[in-house]
Amino acid sequence: MIEQIRLIHKAFEDEPNHIATYVPSPLLSAIENLEDLFKRTQNLDGSWIKFKQNFSMMPAVDTRSTSVGDLMVVCYENPNGNGFKEVWYQVANVGFEKYFETQHIANDHLKEKYKKGGT
Repeated sequence: MIEQIRLIHKAFEDEPNHIATYVPSPLLSAIENLEDLFKRTQNLDGSWIKFKQNFSMMPAVDTRSTSVGDLMVVCYENPNGNGFKEVWYQVANVGFEKYFETQHIANDHLKEKYKKGGT
């Protein structure tokens, strides 16, 4: 079960910045929740931070819309009890792509398994 999704703005920043934490709908898949988070973090009709429903952490000041290149970390309940089991995604031109860097995968030799959808 997805516990939370962390939004990290990385596309235009010198350093990645954890902007918000979203509490997803348990009725939606991971991708559907990512799409919902993306839609909710756009500045189309004014600042997105005015709509606080389903967020457990929000920026204190107006911030930019989520863009291609930003990251979303889907945090699943960890059956071992410590922290979360994380799957990282990057906002792509269309949809989302799993994001892989060695610091996000403890066993780098398993990277191909994760690319194929294993978690």
